Amino acid sequence: MTDWYLIVGLGNPGKDYEDTRHNVGFRVMDEMAKRYGLAFGKTERKAQVASGTMKNKKVILAKPQTYMNLSGEAVRSLVDFYKVELPNILVVADDLDIPLGTVRLRQSGSAGGQNGIKSIIQHLGTQDFNRLRFGIGRPPGKMQAKDYVLGPFKGDDAILASQVIDRASDAVETWLTDGIDLAMTRHNGDIDQPKPAPKPTTREKRKTLELPPDFEPLKNHLDVEGRLKWWPSKRSKQLLALDYLASKFEAGKTYTENEVNALLNQWHTFGDPALLRRELFDDGLLNRHQDGTEYWYTPNTKIY
Repeated sequence: MTDWYLIVGLGNPGKDYEDTRHNVGFRVMDEMAKRYGLAFGKTERKAQVASGTMKNKKVILAKPQTYMNLSGEAVRSLVDFYKVELPNILVVADDLDIPLGTVRLRQSGSAGGQNGIKSIIQHLGTQDFNRLRFGIGRPPGKMQAKDYVLGPFKGDDAILASQVIDRASDAVETWLTDGIDLAMTRHNGDIDQPKPAPKPTTREKRKTLELPPDFEPLKNHLDVEGRLKWWPSKRSKQLLALDYLASKFEAGKTYTENEVNALLNQWHTFGDPALLRRELFDDGLLNRHQDGTEYWYTPNTKIY
């Protein structure tokens, strides 16, 4: 056997599926590749692969090109070719039975209705491989599960999904450096739960954040500079987060689109100011001229 680590993100190939809920595994692989300056090249062993060193480990990132239901074909081929040991495999997949905003790592287990995991179990002949389940929640109303998983994240869910991709990528890194047990302890759960903070060095004075009472419920979502670092999963806190961002604008002052984006970037850490700008506009906190050239803030009394 070799010392290769194989990290597989499940999804469907092609432009039509890029932003769907079923493709969160691919998106985590893209984030991991970005963090370590790797690139996905040609298809190899029925998967797009990017290989290199992560955390002093030899790693293969893989995005199977077989479509979700046949993911096991690619995984088995990669395992055989690179002679990867079972403890060195981690599969990242979406899960309908876990709420959006939650990740769960496990060392083994059944497929739980996830057809990609089911295919991998069939082709490996065992359930004993690590997996990271990325919650996407259940479809609303009478919507069919198939239509739901093949649909895109929208609005607040799109912001939250981006945050969970970061959380999942952090969990993958912990798995590489410290193993599955510590990764489960540190990262399993809802994104609203604060991650363990590093212990301050001796004599270090930790800066504390002072907030107006109305925004105290957001404390776990802000860094010491007052910037949003996690997008809340609960709708009431999402509205509060929008109100918090809106409070950074001056009432009566007009802003260009670029100025709005710059101000939003100053008070959050996870990118995509355009999406937040639209959310503020939809919530009635930002107004704009019809041609979209100027924005202005309208204070709004809210009770939480």
